[in-house]
Order: sequence, then C-alpha cells, then structure tokens
Amino acid sequence: MVKKVSIPFQSNLKIDGNLHINKKSTTLIIICHGYQNSKDEPVIKRIANLLDNNFNVFRFTFTDRLKPFLPEEKQNISVIVNYFSTSYKEIVLLGASLGGLSVLLSINNNLQINKLILINPFVYFFKKVAWRFRKMLILMLISYPFVKIIRDNLDFYFKSLKPSSITIPALLIVASNDAKVSLIHGKTLYSQLGSKQKKLILDENIDHGLNKEIYIKQVVNYIIDWLK
Repeated sequence: MVKKVSIPFQSNLKIDGNLHINKKSTTLIIICHGYQNSKDEPVIKRIANLLDNNFNVFRFTFTDRLKPFLPEEKQNISVIVNYFSTSYKEIVLLGASLGGLSVLLSINNNLQINKLILINPFVYFFKKVAWRFRKMLILMLISYPFVKIIRDNLDFYFKSLKPSSITIPALLIVASNDAKVSLIHGKTLYSQLGSKQKKLILDENIDHGLNKEIYIKQVVNYIIDWLK
C-alpha cells in the first residue's frame, strides 16, 4: 500500500512524499534522490516498489529540487526523520548521487538515523566527475565571492562534511565504470568513514543512473542482503 504524505516544513511549505507501507517491517528506508530529480523519477519509484516487499519506504522530493541548497536539504532530511522517528524502530537513509552528499551532511549528531546506504555518491568537489558537472563546479568556485547562495552552499559543505565522525553501519554501492561520478568518490568515502561496520560493493556492470531494470534489481538485492 502506498500513502501520500505531506510533512510541514517552513511557513506554508511542505515536503511531499509517498510512504510505501509494509506492516510486517519495523524498518523505514528514506530515499533521497539526486540532482534535479524527484520522488517520481522512474528509477526512484522502482527502487521503492522493490524494497517495499521487505521494508517500509518513504520517497520524497526535496523542497529545493530545482536550485539545490545543501543546508535546506539537510533540514528536509532532519524534519522527515523526526516525523517518522516514533513510528519505526530503525531508520535507514538511502542517498543516490548528489542525494548521497545530502545524506552525509545530515548524519552528524542525529541519533535517530540507524544505518546509511549510498548509491554512486557524489561527495567531493575536487574529485573527478563528468565534464558537464565539472563546469558547474568551476562556475560555483568563480562565483563564490559574488553570489551569496553559492557562498552559503560551499561554506556549509566544507564545514559539515566529516566522514570520520560517521559511525553508524554503512553500505556503499559504486559503479566501477561510472561515466558521471568517478568511483574514486565512493572508494575515498569508504576509507574515510568512521563506521566499524561498513561495506563497499564495486559493481562493474551497473551505471550511474541504474538505467536498466537488471541494474536496479541488482542494487536492490545488495540492499536487502545487507539489511537482513
């Protein structure tokens, strides 16, 4: 069963999401989408539909979807976790691509988050990404002194990204031949995480966006095996 949920955020703004309900499970997986995607992006929906055979799943759209602002995404995640914290024994954050970075910036000091899953995460501003993303990063750095929202984004990033302080169990699923975000992001993050229970899966078959059904199913199987 899938239920629409609107969570109050700021003023008249709400976080819109879909809760996939599995009454046999006490675990909730919160899916955080990538750059300019949404809760209704086909791959996100498919992952949720496959996972809800075993767990409760909440997919949502970041309130800053069109103009990513990392502090707001952290607030989104914190509000969602607080909203569901009394309803589930275990809360798992799942972040894909840029959503992985948002998840990492939301973990610190949040004791209500129990586990972390990252799929092809973008984490480091100075490690290899596809040229179209590199152009955006270069533009951000050039604009830093002049544009407040860019300055606030980067300041928040450099202040808040502390992988060594993340100690909850973590699963990283990384495409070895990712054409958009180099596997070095996932490998470096794995080495820097403070978690004693962490696992890195390098898959030479999947791509960055999981654009084939077989890729989605493989990743979901990784997740289910790890959580069980």
